Amino acid sequence: MGGLSLTKKAIFFRQLSTLINAAVAIDRAVTTAGTGILPQASDISKAIVNGQSLSQAMGRHPSLFSDYELHLIKAGETSGTLDTQLEHLARETEENHQLLKSLQSKLVYPIFVAHFAVFVPPLVVLIQKGVEAYFKLTLSTLLPVSALLALCFVLYRLGSVGPFRLMMDTLLAWVPVLGGTLKALALTRFVRSLGHLLEAGTLPYHAYQMAASTCGNSHVASQLMTAYRKLGQQARLSQWMTQSGLFSPTILGLISSGEETGQLGAMFSKAAQFLEMEFRTKVNLLVTVFP
Repeated sequence: MGGLSLTKKAIFFRQLSTLINAAVAIDRAVTTAGTGILPQASDISKAIVNGQSLSQAMGRHPSLFSDYELHLIKAGETSGTLDTQLEHLARETEENHQLLKSLQSKLVYPIFVAHFAVFVPPLVVLIQKGVEAYFKLTLSTLLPVSALLALCFVLYRLGSVGPFRLMMDTLLAWVPVLGGTLKALALTRFVRSLGHLLEAGTLPYHAYQMAASTCGNSHVASQLMTAYRKLGQQARLSQWMTQSGLFSPTILGLISSGEETGQLGAMFSKAAQFLEMEFRTKVNLLVTVFP
């Protein structure tokens, strides 16, 4: 996020929402909310004073704010619900942060087991041949693997889009347990974002494409967009989601019901809750697959 953590971003959005709701001028609200959190707050505030809207001023910093975030803020400006949309963004950012933290915490144990497998079996070498031979054996295995993983991680983080990110996400999708967990995380973010965009008045076809681009997984996004392109702009949300082959009958049933009853917002909220529970279940499996 260009140096802005999810936690700080959530705090910034929430404080900005509170100040705007209290009728504080937007340029002053940005400066106040960004104090100690967002170094670019003064630049955004100056742009607002010079006649730009909040979404335009924030759009000057694409490394900090995504197209999805800017779109929701613009929708709030147009509809007079800016404080509400900022509160939505704060809550969603916090939820995404919690999901990522739960995944990271569960990966600690598998990483520990992997290091245990490297350092413990060669202990017989330590006893028979000494410390130098022991570390030569273990580090000759650990260092190349660690360097390769570190390189892949850096390239993965730097290449938020592009063929390398797509290749990595596709490979990870085939890893037992982990692949399903990452898929569940991406689908949770997709459904939650899509619901918020629809509630903000975004047209379904535009909301679908934007939510796909912000799901955080290039492999999943590719499948979602392939379904969209195959069926075309005139299809319904449930049809695109069915064509993608990513969603369970339960989720598809909720969305179809929302389309029929005109309660898409509520159904997407329920779908997001269901997917989040599925994600947390899969996260717990990451530990149980190890002895």
